[in-house]
Amino acid sequence: MNTLKKVRISKFKMLLLLFPPLYSLHDIEEILTVEQFLEEHSSIIPFSITTLEFSFAFILLWIVASIGCYQAYVGKKFIGMAPATYLAFLVPGILLANGIGHLLQLIFFKEYVPGIITSIIILYPYSFITAKHLIAEGVVTYKRLFVYFILGFIIQAPLAFIALYIAQLVL
Repeated sequence: MNTLKKVRISKFKMLLLLFPPLYSLHDIEEILTVEQFLEEHSSIIPFSITTLEFSFAFILLWIVASIGCYQAYVGKKFIGMAPATYLAFLVPGILLANGIGHLLQLIFFKEYVPGIITSIIILYPYSFITAKHLIAEGVVTYKRLFVYFILGFIIQAPLAFIALYIAQLVL
């Protein structure tokens, strides 16, 4: 009689595994709404993006981030960052900064903005749970997470614009 072995995945590895599908859900909301939103606000936002261009750019960013998650999952560095540093920079850093950016857009436009629903339902809880775990495990400090958040806020827009630029070149 065969017995199934239970595989226990550490919470750290589970948090890494959650990134690709949760990021996908967030960007699906954006993909479905961004083109129309930009068209409706063309007098304020000086550029346009097609759904196809945004989708392509998202896929580029998703592939890079997911490769980093895989590398961290197997215990290897990614772009010079140790696994715990990568997770701390990616989730409570860049991802939370992205969610806060959506909240700031909501306040500015005073109406629905692409990505706000999944920011509230997915990005904030996931980012705070990840931050809480990393702090509880002594992997990072509050100060270090704050630095990652600020850096995430600074680099998220250039990363997005680079991905969108590549999408426009390719498409």
